[in-house]
Amino acid sequence: MTNKKKHKYGTGNIVDDFPHYPDNYRDHRTFIYTMGKAKERKGNSMIEKEVWSVVQWRNVKPPRVVNLWSFPTKVEAESFMKKNDFVISSKQN
Repeated sequence: MTNKKKHKYGTGNIVDDFPHYPDNYRDHRTFIYTMGKAKERKGNSMIEKEVWSVVQWRNVKPPRVVNLWSFPTKVEAESFMKKNDFVISSKQN
């Protein structure tokens, strides 16, 4: 058995060897935005705190995360979305 691979992935670089999907958009929207609660840790600390996050997804199959923003309150997250003219996916179409 001399044909053993050294790495689990072809070149050993997970980013280069990850299968790429074509950008087949599901509809007219390029991005989808979701807002919800998340837990955040600072460094190696085991202390978690709840934050509100806004997630930007590319509207392809399967959806891929593009950006993530965290805010301490829901009001700040909503004002960020309004300021940047983001629309939550459930309110589109």
